[in-house]
Amino acid sequence: MPPKRPASVQTGADKKRARMREQRVIGVQGSSKQGGSASRGNANLPPTIEVEKFAEARLFEINSLQRAMRNAKAAGTLRAFQTLPRALRRRAASHNIRRLPTRLRAKAATETPDGAAVPKKKTRKMMGMKLRVRAKTSRKDLLLRRQVSKSWLETHIWHAKRMHMKNIWGHRLADRPTEKAFRSSYRASVHGALIHDASYYQYIELKGSELDLKRLFDAHFDSHSTSPCSKRYSSGARECHTHIFERSSSPSTLLGPATVIWDSSPTPFQPTSPTIIPYVLRQVLIRVHPAICIAAWNALSGSLLTMKQVGIRQVDKEFLTFEIVGRRATEVIKAVLKLTPACEGASKDAWRKLSSAAGPGSVPKDMIFGLEVYDPRLSFPPKLDKSAPKTSPADLLQPSPDIASVPAFWDSAKRHSIKTPHFKKSELDVRRSQLLIPGSRLTAIKQDDRIPILLSQRTLSPSTTSSPTSTSSEDLHGWTLTIPSGWGVAFWSSLVFSQTRPGGLSARSQQYFEAGAARFPEDFPGTVAFDLYEAEREVEDRGYWDRRPPAKRPNYEKLGTRNPFKANFGSIAKRYSPEYVLSTKPNDDVWLVNEKVVRELAVAMGGGEGKVEKLGKEASLLWEQREAREKTKELHRKTGTQVKRKECVFGTALVRVKITPCGRGAPEELALVYSLDDDQWADVGKKVQRLKRGTPVATDESERGDDLCSPLPTFHSVIGRVTTGNFSLKVGRGSAIGAVPLAAYLDMLERDLRSKPTTPLLVAVRNRDGETFRAASLELMP
Repeated sequence: MPPKRPASVQTGADKKRARMREQRVIGVQGSSKQGGSASRGNANLPPTIEVEKFAEARLFEINSLQRAMRNAKAAGTLRAFQTLPRALRRRAASHNIRRLPTRLRAKAATETPDGAAVPKKKTRKMMGMKLRVRAKTSRKDLLLRRQVSKSWLETHIWHAKRMHMKNIWGHRLADRPTEKAFRSSYRASVHGALIHDASYYQYIELKGSELDLKRLFDAHFDSHSTSPCSKRYSSGARECHTHIFERSSSPSTLLGPATVIWDSSPTPFQPTSPTIIPYVLRQVLIRVHPAICIAAWNALSGSLLTMKQVGIRQVDKEFLTFEIVGRRATEVIKAVLKLTPACEGASKDAWRKLSSAAGPGSVPKDMIFGLEVYDPRLSFPPKLDKSAPKTSPADLLQPSPDIASVPAFWDSAKRHSIKTPHFKKSELDVRRSQLLIPGSRLTAIKQDDRIPILLSQRTLSPSTTSSPTSTSSEDLHGWTLTIPSGWGVAFWSSLVFSQTRPGGLSARSQQYFEAGAARFPEDFPGTVAFDLYEAEREVEDRGYWDRRPPAKRPNYEKLGTRNPFKANFGSIAKRYSPEYVLSTKPNDDVWLVNEKVVRELAVAMGGGEGKVEKLGKEASLLWEQREAREKTKELHRKTGTQVKRKECVFGTALVRVKITPCGRGAPEELALVYSLDDDQWADVGKKVQRLKRGTPVATDESERGDDLCSPLPTFHSVIGRVTTGNFSLKVGRGSAIGAVPLAAYLDMLERDLRSKPTTPLLVAVRNRDGETFRAASLELMP
């Protein structure tokens, strides 16, 4: 038997026990004759006490108690590096205590093994051949070598240190922060300010006469919304949000959304040939998503073969775009942007009327400000003006070409001359160190750069694109800042420092979802960009599902979910309208019908023959094909004859809808939307009415719950899928965006016109990995 350990030697457990006991002892001040009533006992206590004098007399005991409570809370539960805020922690806990703040180094020294606090010195032998070669290569060459298969934004290094990155659309973009930021990003986009670097958007420049540009836009832009050539937008005072098509005469050739910006300062053009009549030269920028940039370029270039007086150029890496959304976005913009003396007259007066307290929602929708500003590094750090008064009725802003005029922004030679800042940050720091008063702003000198920019109001709303200025409680307002390339880091540093929260692609998608707006390409089925997005999502989701063991993943076959990783709207349309022979193309030629066309058809269904005669060209074609479909179904019901109709656009038309659950539940992405027959529809309608009256209705979530209806919908009743769905923080309930065939939508609308239910367009929704069917209502979306 080994000898016992001497009593004077403490074990590790004894040391820990002593340390825990020491951290749980409250210090007590020694007794004194000048002490309070506690030192004299409880006899002869005064009837009242003065709080300030009593707290001052017991200040040591109060501080000691608070200190002891903090030590007891942190003892044995948190290490030194864990007491830091999340934003200051490193990804890996280091044993080097010099990486911690001074106040925590003493505690970290007791927690760190002896000798571990000394960092190891790296030698050339430890670096290896690859790192030794890298050490001889310049940093610029190393960064360029890593951009072979994808492009980096100017703010890439800043984002890569703080966010999860992903390769998408030919770029390396920030997806989401490394810390939890779902709710905080939403709060920032509503009550504060959230900034997103959208410089991956591409620009196409057009130059020519206004008449030729009008012919081009009429051939490729949405004919159901306000034309980009209307006076509202061609003056350059507002930017136009519309949709671009391969051919506007064919609605099934939708490419995606586009933004058209006109130069507000047209210049006269004097041709060299005497046969050409002089005209006014107009310049236009078209901002498109990178997923459709090549398709949009090909469509516009093909039409310009017959227009010799219109020039087209793809503006590659000449503009940067920042999106700032939130109530405090105007306060941030005014703190960062400092106007030069060149901004006089209408621009300066409009800038003065821009109120930080009112926010961007008080500015007319899509209004453009053309400004020339100083280098934002001169006024770094920006100072927020939180005492700005609210606007008066006399200071209301009105869009004007004079306010949007900034000729230097449209001059490519001028933009190229300022692409590289004149002063480096180190040179500005030297100038700042020579100031007599530390912390004061640098005064601009003649050599400092003046940067022309465009600042446009941005509104996210579920309303139709470029519609009249009708506001909604779901709208999100902000600004879109467009600057020349080369100035991304300078502007980004000041914007982020102004108490704004940076957001990635996930935060931007959340903004669209909370505002009830469709995001591209996720909510645009029938487009080529949606097919590419769906193929990538299918590979990712299927790979994640395959990597999980069978007991830890949903059994889609048992749940009755076909196509769990793909929406496959073509199969849904084909199954709902079997009397049509659809195309055999990959996307089955499904296409989105414009919301205005669907509303025309709805009015015609409830208004009789008089309304049918007033239908537009596209609505008339769909109405004729629907009437032929009804006759075909009636013939099949009577005689059993199956008539096939080839290449019918009505059978492949889709409608984008908003899906709102009637009770609990949140539809998720790729959830299934089921139609209800007459018996199921009546059963579900009764339960929804009881639910609206406050009577609890059981579902099949528990063992004692009842099914939503009997019998439950089957796979053959699927009429749509959810493209975006989640729990909405704005409305406090589940919400989703999806698409259903136009034929199914009109059939449900016809049933509602006959029965006039309290809940219109009633359907059942089930998540792809769930068994619960929930009642929901549909609402038409643009």
